Amino acid sequence: MKVQIMTDTKFGNGKLLAEALKNEFSNEIDVKIDDVKDVSPKSIAEDVPNVIILGGAIRMFRAGPKSKKWLTEINKILEKSGKKIQYGTGFLTHALPTDRVQGYAKKYLNKMEKASMIEKTYSELLTARVKTQEGPIFPEEMEKARGYIKDFINWIGM
Repeated sequence: MKVQIMTDTKFGNGKLLAEALKNEFSNEIDVKIDDVKDVSPKSIAEDVPNVIILGGAIRMFRAGPKSKKWLTEINKILEKSGKKIQYGTGFLTHALPTDRVQGYAKKYLNKMEKASMIEKTYSELLTARVKTQEGPIFPEEMEKARGYIKDFINWIGM
């Protein structure tokens, strides 16, 4: 099984979170981490992963605009090829109080659910709060992330 974790990180928080998620997968699973700014949707679509985890950040009151654009592009490419990704989920890093981030998370998750080339989207989105915009991620948020990905792994039956 192939898992592709895509980040959109400016200060490295998304990459750290992606590494923590990767560490929860079995060593037999091929897990790759890339940034949406560095890897084109076309290159990922050529070797379609079974699982996509799409990360982003809430900046200037916008949730992951580069990640959402990347998702739209890969969806179009996959539609043309007829290939599909079996499972999808995502995460957002943010410096907002947790109760204020849920609307952003819902919209981000909606975007993933509307991607016709992802067969099943996990019903929850991981949000991880950072101390300041530059980080670091609060330790309890990293622990929450480990629990989240374990639940996701169980959901996909791994």
